[in-house]
Formats: sequence, C-alpha cells, structure tokens
Amino acid sequence: MASTVVAARTTRRRTFTALLPALALASVLGLSGCSLPGLPGPTGAPAAETTSAAVPEQAAAVTPIVATPVTPNDLATGSASHTLGAAENQLVVDYWTAEKATAWTAASTPIVQVSAKVVGSTGGRSIKITRFNARVDSLNTVLANDTGDFAIDAPHAYWSALQIPANPGATSTRVVFTFDLLTETAAGTGVFTRQTVMDSLTIGYAEPAPQTTPQTTN
Repeated sequence: MASTVVAARTTRRRTFTALLPALALASVLGLSGCSLPGLPGPTGAPAAETTSAAVPEQAAAVTPIVATPVTPNDLATGSASHTLGAAENQLVVDYWTAEKATAWTAASTPIVQVSAKVVGSTGGRSIKITRFNARVDSLNTVLANDTGDFAIDAPHAYWSALQIPANPGATSTRVVFTFDLLTETAAGTGVFTRQTVMDSLTIGYAEPAPQTTPQTTN
C-alpha cells in the first residue's frame, strides 16, 4: 500500500515537471503577442512585403537658343565684286571703300567707289555705258545719274564715287545701280544694240542710329 502511494506521487511530479516548459512558452508568447513560425498566433504569418512606386525624375528645363540675326554687309571685308551678263560678254562691277565698313552705323555717310568694265573678247566691237544711275529707294534719293558715251571695253573702264546718306533707324541701306549699255553689232558698223543691266549693294550697320524727335517751341 505504501509503495503504491509513493509511485503515484512520483508520477504526478514527473507529469507536472514535464508541463512546466510548455506553460512557460505559452506565457511568453501570450505576453509578447507574437508566435514562432509554423505556430498559430497573431503574427505567425510571414510579414507582408512593402513596395514604393518609382518617382520619375523631373526633366531639366531646356532654354531655347535664339539665333541673333546677322545684318548683311556686302562691304564687310572692304570690297565686293559682282559679275553680270552683258550681251555676249560679262560686265564686272567692283565696289570698295577705304573706310572700316564694319564700324558703320545708320548715322554714317561713307564714301563708296564703283568701277565697271567688260571682260572677255569683244571681237573688236565697241561697248559703252550711256547712263549710270545709283539710288536708295528706301530714302527716295538719287545718288548719281551720269549720262554720256563712256567706253568700257578693254582697256577702258567706268569709274565713279558715291556718298551713302545716313539712314536713321535702319539696320542696312540697299543701293540700286543701273547701267545702260550700247554694244556694237559688229566691229566698225557703228550700229549698236541697247541693254540695261541692274545691280545692288547692301551696306549693313553695326547698330541702328537713334531716331531724333524734333523739339517744338511754344
């Protein structure tokens, strides 16, 4: 009888001792509010992955490049040469200046030299300029109107000099030239054909001249 009681007490002690680790684990999990992987609990499932949307980079502002307009100036290098058709020959017109053309402004009144001659074989025919005209249409101004019989077949040439007027507020001045030519039909015949040849020269300015307002007196 005594042996049976001792065995029963021993069995109860072992059972209680074996339950202590499980009870301790349950207490820890209950207090911390978490659970081990694979075990039931509020956070037993794997943590949800979080993703953030990519924010596109803002494109850098592009500043447009504005091209500065270039004012044409046929005499920017100090001279210009134009070749024009004249019947069966060519009329070469040369323009030049002794001044610094790139420094001209709309207030400038430069001097421009002009020469005209025929190049190529004329077959002994006489070629003449009977009228040379230069004008600035924008100013309604005639710079020259020379009439006569001026031989331009080699070795002859026609020469003239012009003073270009000021052009307030303008960025350039365009001069129009007219050459009236007489070309002999054959050498020694004294019979001529007439032809008009036109050309132009653009003079550019470094900056427009300021416009002046006339003062009125009371």
